[in-house]
Amino acid sequence: MIDLKTVLIKYPWDEMFTKKYQTLDYLWEFDLTVTREEIWPYLIDTSSFNRRLGFPKFEYKETDGKLFGKTKQAGFRLEWEEIPWEWDYLKEIGNARKYTKGFARFLRIRFILETLGESRSKLYIYFGWIPSGFFTKKILQYAMPRMFETFQKGLTEIQNEIKTKSLSNRVSGQITSSFKPEAQWVNESKLDSQIPILIQRGIKKETIEPIFSWIKSADDNELDRIRIKELSNRFQKDQDEVLFLFLHGCRLGIFTLSWDVICPHCRGVRTSLQKLGDLPEKDECDVCEIGFETSGINSIEVTFHLHPSVRIVQKQIYCAAEPATKQHILLTKVVPAKKSYSSNLLLNSGIYRLRKKGEKKYQLVDIKDNYSQTDILWLKETDDTEIKVAPKPNLVFENISDEDTTIVIEERSEDKTSLRPTEIFDYQEFRDLFSEEAIATNLQLDIGIKTILFTDIVGSTKFYELAGDHGAFLQVREHFIKTHQIIQMYKGVVVKTIGDAVMASFSSPIQALKASKEMQEWFHPENKHTPVRIRISIHSGNCLAVNLNSNIDYFGNTVNYTAKLQTLVGSGEIIISETIFRDQEIRDYLRSNSIKLRKVPFQLTWTDRTDSTYIWQV
Repeated sequence: MIDLKTVLIKYPWDEMFTKKYQTLDYLWEFDLTVTREEIWPYLIDTSSFNRRLGFPKFEYKETDGKLFGKTKQAGFRLEWEEIPWEWDYLKEIGNARKYTKGFARFLRIRFILETLGESRSKLYIYFGWIPSGFFTKKILQYAMPRMFETFQKGLTEIQNEIKTKSLSNRVSGQITSSFKPEAQWVNESKLDSQIPILIQRGIKKETIEPIFSWIKSADDNELDRIRIKELSNRFQKDQDEVLFLFLHGCRLGIFTLSWDVICPHCRGVRTSLQKLGDLPEKDECDVCEIGFETSGINSIEVTFHLHPSVRIVQKQIYCAAEPATKQHILLTKVVPAKKSYSSNLLLNSGIYRLRKKGEKKYQLVDIKDNYSQTDILWLKETDDTEIKVAPKPNLVFENISDEDTTIVIEERSEDKTSLRPTEIFDYQEFRDLFSEEAIATNLQLDIGIKTILFTDIVGSTKFYELAGDHGAFLQVREHFIKTHQIIQMYKGVVVKTIGDAVMASFSSPIQALKASKEMQEWFHPENKHTPVRIRISIHSGNCLAVNLNSNIDYFGNTVNYTAKLQTLVGSGEIIISETIFRDQEIRDYLRSNSIKLRKVPFQLTWTDRTDSTYIWQV
């Protein structure tokens, strides 16, 4: 049981306030018929929560890493500095504002959650005010009981939604909501007129219609940054088809595409660019107090937006915290200088990172059921030692410095809902529709592991002599068309053509091998429709995306290695590296199809090493 006295002891007012001003403190409690796991996502989605309660829209501006807000409420013009939010997963959320205009000098808020058995919970909401004067004190004393009723109504709506969501998921998979966004102007005729064109381009009507319906009715906050993976999950549609809808929609003037530079810590958008070529080498996050390179594999996110001719989207910010957009952060807490902090973390099995705000280095925390240690003692600077503890460990942090320190615990896992350049580069539709996109000449993007495939026409010199320039050109062109078709059929992309050769990229080795088999079967001597014969090499490894010849090209040892494998094979053959051969899907495919490979040594001329490679005569 928590009372106001307990809250004020745990979270005392700073003496600089209590010596000069009288505070107004309120503590409300709400018995909830849902668990804290169920209510938590609604509480951290602070913009939606405040909008639901009928609070006015806020305007925010970031200056030197600080957020400054303003709005108008009850006839008062309010302006303030937003104190960084704090939260402890499933337990607490805290916020404060330092006002420069309005009916208060200072405000602090804290939500505290407790569990009540398996299906219920209790929510405490604390408000602490320092009024700007006698008159505003009376206004607050009058307004707070009415605000209590507003919160009570909002929380009742949320509980009903949670139960409706649970029921509808069981019955039909559909989610209903009693909270409706404001109606906005939408150019419906433009959207509807593009549906037949999109269908003609191969996109299913049943994919287009629900997304267009959502565009017409969704709230501005939902449409500000459209994320393909989230949208695909929301409507249970194929991710590739949703992406194709948006890529083609960009060319039809329905959507626009942006390249967003993401902070590696808070995952917030630091810079949003219309052209990939404008990407800087470095960026910084003043909020997290770090600088970072933009070439990392998770540094950029591809998002879509509505074209202004369809609907003008104005991001309506009701709250600056937006912890819902930082759900990988499970604890953020300011610990005063020379003070200590402890918390029983409600964290289950997984790998987490323990760090201090403003520092790039971190310490790994491995939580597993079979570990016996129950405490995380953070009594010194982070080091390289991995902390191994049981679930729901106790954290103890001692701030030995002379300055306040913000500590953070976050999931180590990557953001699975972000569409990265490395993924969109793997779509031929993107390369065809956005052929003008190019990386800055001084930048090299890490795109992770790619499977690179090279094809080359065998005996091209003799082929040109026999067919003549005109005949050879027609046959080579037909060869390029067919290889493009097969590569795209197996979800690969043609990165470039070099003379008679094709360089392609695949996201998986098995797709590359299947595409290779089909290409060799087409260009087989028994096929009298073409005199072209080819050889193919495949290898996987890390690649860089670079700007060569004003296109998105791939570069690095993986590309070079794959190209040099061509010297070991002849007509009708496919050569794969040891890396490809060891892939489990490849092994299963070879075994199930009784395919025999010939092992061949590959002498690396640039080193003393000899690798094993494997040749398949199709």
